Amino acid sequence: MGYRLYVLGAGPGNIQQVTPAVKTAIADSRTVACAARYFPLVEGHPHILEMKSFKETFDILREELKTGNAALLLSGDTGIFSLLPLIKKNFPDEDICVLPGISSLQILCAIAGETWHDAVILSGHGRDISEMKILEAAEHNRSVIFFCDAKKNPAWVCTLLASAGLGMVEAVIGEKLGARDERVSRGFACKFAQNKFDDLSIVLLINENYTKPLPLLPDDTEFLRIPGVPMTHEEVRSVILSKLCLTSDSVLWDIGAGTGSVSIAAAQLCREVHAVEINSIAAELIRANALKFRLHNIKVYEGSAVDTIDSLPDPDVVFIGGSGPELSGILKKISCIAPDIRIVVSAVSLKTIALCTDNLLKESFADFDAVQLAVSRIKTVGKTQIWQAQNPVVIFSAKTRDFKEE
Repeated sequence: MGYRLYVLGAGPGNIQQVTPAVKTAIADSRTVACAARYFPLVEGHPHILEMKSFKETFDILREELKTGNAALLLSGDTGIFSLLPLIKKNFPDEDICVLPGISSLQILCAIAGETWHDAVILSGHGRDISEMKILEAAEHNRSVIFFCDAKKNPAWVCTLLASAGLGMVEAVIGEKLGARDERVSRGFACKFAQNKFDDLSIVLLINENYTKPLPLLPDDTEFLRIPGVPMTHEEVRSVILSKLCLTSDSVLWDIGAGTGSVSIAAAQLCREVHAVEINSIAAELIRANALKFRLHNIKVYEGSAVDTIDSLPDPDVVFIGGSGPELSGILKKISCIAPDIRIVVSAVSLKTIALCTDNLLKESFADFDAVQLAVSRIKTVGKTQIWQAQNPVVIFSAKTRDFKEE
């Protein structure tokens, strides 16, 4: 006869908020493992195991399951940022029964009188999360729920919002929810930037004036322009976006970003954009356009691309819209970073076309492709309309090769 491994949601830590089903499963288990702060919830049980290292706890539970049911009591709800995936991986052959608990986000939303069905739920609790992702969520959604830890605490979140012009977003902060000394604070985010909060906190952000979804391909007239700073026009930009093959997790380098039109469009599709521009006036223009479109996941770097890219996070995709004499050096550096980085280059001059063809056909790259676009626009001359041809553009694509496969 096989025994059962219960994975139980402890709720916020208050015995009154532990569900009857969870209490029954605890009583049905020979051994219950949990963090020390949950000992009051299992008081009186004959065999309580304090969870320390996962490996040690899991090893003990495997032995206990040979003679009876065992239980893991997890914080909050088993379905939200919990250990359930790790448990399933480590106990693939066991009969696992999952019983959810009341999560802190449920409690906080109930206190605030809010629903969470349309909220973006994020966690910084022991997890890597970029500031860009938090800002993008707060800017473009009415409600965001953020699980905190000691470093990424409520004050850190509120300071981040205030520094990005989102200080008037409402913040509802819950500390030690369910405990006797729970505390809930509510007000504008900028109000809490310097406050101290408990490590076990959760933040509900409410932005009644959130920015609604932007058009993926804004008209060229929507961008701020400066004479002399080039821009990739909308018809060419649409093809470039299709060639970039971006996903929501992609990190994009936009090298020679010019006005920032590709960065603006790409930022709506991927996790973050790192725009490199050697022209200081153009770099400031990219920042201005990012601000106009209320996009927080674009970071602008001013300087030579060859010198700058060493300090950037590794990309998944690279777009090169302008590079001048640095093109060969840029491509060489990218080829040494990692395999399967997708590269897209737009070229107008014969010299750039020749350089792209020569470099991207080298053994450092694979899946070489090129397409030429010839766009014409209607132009009124007198009382009639004619086609006015634009400069043809060649769009190259390739990816870095994995030599280990050879």
